[in-house]
Parts: sequence; structure tokens; C-alpha cells
Amino acid sequence: MTAAAYKRMRDGRDARAMRDATTRLTANVLAQHTAKELASKAAAALTNKGGGKTGKADRLGGAAGHAKFKCPVCAQGAPSEKTAVAHWDSKHAKLPFVFADWTDAHAATGGVTTQGAAVKGGKEKTVHELQKTAAGRAELARRQAEKERIANLQF
Repeated sequence: MTAAAYKRMRDGRDARAMRDATTRLTANVLAQHTAKELASKAAAALTNKGGGKTGKADRLGGAAGHAKFKCPVCAQGAPSEKTAVAHWDSKHAKLPFVFADWTDAHAATGGVTTQGAAVKGGKEKTVHELQKTAAGRAELARRQAEKERIANLQF
């Protein structure tokens, strides 16, 4: 490609050169990545990573929070004793450090720190996808029975 042709393409004046460059780029991307990589990228795009209202609740960590220990002075969380010491040295250096005063937030809530909103999620399977497996067909039958049950209710 000549410099003039590249300049025309860059400025958007040469549509054919732009189309050819885009086609080559797409072909190169497909050639350089394996099917496994492309599938994992597609799955990552469709999997719930904790956005939205339930994701916010999960990021806040439920009742305990993700940090295990809680500072007795300022209630700042710390995941380990080592980070608790570092926090104390930087924020409360004038006070004596006694690790026994720190509360174990995980033990206080019975070890439950999240509700799992960001663990797994994504799009719901379509009817076509459900028809492919026996478990999916059973789910479709259950949904149909539920619809019929609701339709037959008398108010």
C-alpha cells in the first residue's frame, strides 16, 4: 500500500482500501486465536461479574465484608494480621498495638461473607438450547406445567 493510499484510507476517503484492511484484520485475529480462546472470551463477556444491584451487595461483602479483621479504633478492614499491623503503624502509631482487640468479622457472621452474586451468572438458556438435552427438556416440561397450573387457577 502506498503512502497516498494509506492516507486516503485513514481519512476515510478510500472505502475499498478500508474494507480490505478490515477484512485482513478480522482474518488475522481469527487465525491468531484458538477456538478455546475465542470461546472463553465470549463466555467472559456473557458471565455475570457482579455488576448491578446484587453485584454491589456482593462487593460490599454481605454482613462481614471481605476483610477478615476489623480495626478497634476506626473499623477499617484488614484481610490478615500482617496488613492489620501495617494499618496500625500508618494510622494509629501513637497507640499500642494489641491484636486481641481486633474483631474477626468472619467468625462474627458464621463465616458467611458474601451471598455469591458475582460467582456465576449470565444469560438464561433459550428454548432452543434447552431442547438439546434431557435435563433441558425436563425443565421445559416443568415450565409448561407451571404455566398450565397458573392458567387453571380460579380467583
